[in-house]
Amino acid sequence: MNVSLLYYDIVCYIIAVCIFVICFVYMMLYWEVFCGGGSVEIGSENQFVELLWTVIPTLIVLILCSLNVNFITNDLDCFSNETIKIIGNQWYWSYEYSDGFYNSYADSSCFSVDKPLRMVYGVPYHLVVTSSDVIHSFSVPSLNLKMDAIPGRLNHLFFCPSQHGSFIGYCAELCGVNHSVMPIIIEVVSTNN
Repeated sequence: MNVSLLYYDIVCYIIAVCIFVICFVYMMLYWEVFCGGGSVEIGSENQFVELLWTVIPTLIVLILCSLNVNFITNDLDCFSNETIKIIGNQWYWSYEYSDGFYNSYADSSCFSVDKPLRMVYGVPYHLVVTSSDVIHSFSVPSLNLKMDAIPGRLNHLFFCPSQHGSFIGYCAELCGVNHSVMPIIIEVVSTNN
């Protein structure tokens, strides 16, 4: 969590610097126009200053981009205690935990499943999403989860449940004739029973 606080502090600092630069430029323009006579000579540009005005903001943007990429990709595995592999199949989902594997089929109503994906409240999870046949999309809108399941590709998603209950999702990618009967149910419970 210290990394996110450091990132937040850096962003706040950069915003403060940007506000200062804008205020300084407008103050100098006001000073030149109203207090300094307002004359501008054509051809009196200072090439060195203009070069600095171009290079320094470019370096700042590059540094921010590299910090952002490092923050997003650096050691995210240490934030998750459990890895769940989610496999899309025609027309059901499979879940693989570190201690077992099971398939989750739609029940007779087609709005629920026989074995929901169970998660523990407040435990960070590393979700690895893939498909065994065609393109699927693991989507649970009420939890802001959506990840494409593509054959031969592992997509990663880090998720920490922050609310209790049962959440309904669906396959959000047209995957065949029974696409509409591929529900996803995630149960978020207090303890792992």
